[in-house]
Amino acid sequence: MSDQLRKLQVIDKRPFFEKALSHGIKHHILDQAKCRSIIADGAKGTVQVAAFFGTSHLQTDLENARLRVVNLVSLYLEHTFDGDLQKAAESLRDNTFLSHSRGGNEMLKALHAMPDSTVFGDTKGQGQKEFQDERTLAKPFSLAAYRKERKAREETAAVLAAALWFAKDLGLARADLDFIGAEAVIRSALLVRLSDAEEFPSRLGFARLIDKIRSQQKPGSKWKIAKTLLDDVPPTHRDIAEKIRREIDKHDAPLLADQTLPLDLLLNQIEARYFLQEGALDEVDNFDALVSKEWHKVTKGKEDPYSRLTIFMCIACGAKPKTAISDTEARAMIRHVREHGFDSDAVCAFIASAAPFEIKDNLQSLWQDEFLPEAEEYLDDDSDPKYARALQFLKENCNIKSKSVAK
Repeated sequence: MSDQLRKLQVIDKRPFFEKALSHGIKHHILDQAKCRSIIADGAKGTVQVAAFFGTSHLQTDLENARLRVVNLVSLYLEHTFDGDLQKAAESLRDNTFLSHSRGGNEMLKALHAMPDSTVFGDTKGQGQKEFQDERTLAKPFSLAAYRKERKAREETAAVLAAALWFAKDLGLARADLDFIGAEAVIRSALLVRLSDAEEFPSRLGFARLIDKIRSQQKPGSKWKIAKTLLDDVPPTHRDIAEKIRREIDKHDAPLLADQTLPLDLLLNQIEARYFLQEGALDEVDNFDALVSKEWHKVTKGKEDPYSRLTIFMCIACGAKPKTAISDTEARAMIRHVREHGFDSDAVCAFIASAAPFEIKDNLQSLWQDEFLPEAEEYLDDDSDPKYARALQFLKENCNIKSKSVAK
């Protein structure tokens, strides 16, 4: 029975204020006069809190306010004196009850003021009053819950501070970071350092940076960022930068080391995790040319559907891809189709490996859904022995030049 009683004594779910008050009375730290003062201050504080959150005239609001005040005092006492009932009782003796309530409230206000997101300029999920409302009544803070959230927000603030250091190191103003994730800033800064660049890249600059890093990589070797890259980072920021360095090594390094992965597909998988500056309008064409070298080599900058379908027809018939063909070449394609059919898989493979990522799906649809069904109908038609209808179909959909101008 004694063991059961001992276990029951350990379980005490009373608010910490009530524990400290009982301890103070039991050990003669708090006299009757002080207890009366606490009761008077508690009543006064209850009315003030009820008026702040609702009205001081409704019984429910007054009861809720009493609970809020007790929770605030409990939070302040338990945190300040780290659960020491003796010191908490002495504080109740030496200071006013309302000063403890204000202390708990200031703790919540300070906590709310700390960032809860690593996105610069992100608006808080809760206003201050809503934050206080939730944590003083519906979900009153235990000391453990308060310290857990404070630790999380301190870590968030540390990530933001580290990102600001890297931004300043590369000459970027805080005003340029609104709605940008701090981790993305640090990731980009690490790659900038790795490539010996001097500023955060635009989208084109990032593509060039990644292309440069990959070109310096030996085939089959493991890619990683050396720890020494962080040697000049202040100790207060180094752990955060080191954590992100390891994340890059874990998630992005295998992709960067894969030489078989086309640049545009690689960028599509990792680009969103990095911070990129706004680029000039004329960078778009240069970006496409860089990330889709094979595509631009074949298309020579011609992006109209006729040129594209001409290229696809060449590939489907096993010919060298060109944006324009002669009548003779067109007839040869028709003969090839009637003898061997279309090599549609080759066209799809070319689109998948060479075309810019943003238009891959549209090109696949253009070939497979729009062009190929009709092409099969017209080109593989034995009732058209002289290729008249087949050739007319190709002239309507592809670039077919006469012999005098064909190249």
